[in-house]
Amino acid sequence: MGQASTLYIGLDVHKETIAVAYVSTARQAEVISLGNIGTRQCDIDKVIGQLQTKAKKLVFVYEAGPCG
Repeated sequence: MGQASTLYIGLDVHKETIAVAYVSTARQAEVISLGNIGTRQCDIDKVIGQLQTKAKKLVFVYEAGPCG
């Protein structure tokens, strides 16, 4: 995909996992699911490190229920 200008990263936060997906601002870009990760800071840092290579700017959005 090369480096996009912006990636939008969606986080669906649960008690023990976080579902992660992202989409770029490129025309007709597909949403890519990265699956579930753990909730530890090191798990989140690893995903951020991977996504920083794909875009200049990362924008995070999240949804958390009563347990997240």
